[in-house]
Amino acid sequence: MARESTVTESFERFEFKFWAPPERVATALALLDGHLQEDENAKRDGASQVNTSLYFDSPSYTFLQQHLSGSPDRLKLRVRYYGEQPSGDCFFEIKRRQNAVVMKRRAVLSLGEARALIPDLGRELPVHNEALEAFQYLALRCVARPKLLVRARRQAFRAREEGVDVRLTVDRDMAWQPPREPDVLSPRPERWRPLQGRDGAEAWQLVEVKFRSARPWWLGQVTQALSPWRVSFSKYVAAMVEAKRDPFFTLDAV
Repeated sequence: MARESTVTESFERFEFKFWAPPERVATALALLDGHLQEDENAKRDGASQVNTSLYFDSPSYTFLQQHLSGSPDRLKLRVRYYGEQPSGDCFFEIKRRQNAVVMKRRAVLSLGEARALIPDLGRELPVHNEALEAFQYLALRCVARPKLLVRARRQAFRAREEGVDVRLTVDRDMAWQPPREPDVLSPRPERWRPLQGRDGAEAWQLVEVKFRSARPWWLGQVTQALSPWRVSFSKYVAAMVEAKRDPFFTLDAV
């Protein structure tokens, strides 16, 4: 019998992304000294937090095509955990972007529950949770299956001022690999492939600026400093474009 879940999250926010050289990122962050502080959850994992995501897509790559075609309304389905290997909670996430506004819904499952559900998304859910039920519905409707594992080392910041909901993240060392049976959540360390990103700039860094309502004046400084490097960028899409060029991608995924 499914248990009741009290752990669910749903929110909307604006997101802007910048793919920039490390020295430009450091200069931009210096402008925010005194306004941002490191996120406490990320600090518990060390100077940089590793996040690993298992992305789902349909046989015809519906979500990938939405992005490549420039659709103003697009979706992603993923299961995210924190660390090089799964060891704690897993977050089942629906990420929907409508122009610059991002809506995210997510539900939290234990690692054991996640490993049981992912191979059989049509099974009875272990919890009563609206976000998880929506994830299941979308996955079944699109016949979505695990397609790619993507990793990043993240430094996360949030606003110091109480009541100001601003977050900024810097992703480095991004990489991808095909998921492999029987445990599609667990990557093989030797199989990570660097994510090149825009213009083959492997060493560049991805900055994401996130806020829910009015943008504070000081945040405008960093967006202006990084404006030449603003991009529409998805780690899943960039990784999948690379994977589809790789003649061994299909072989490695079995």
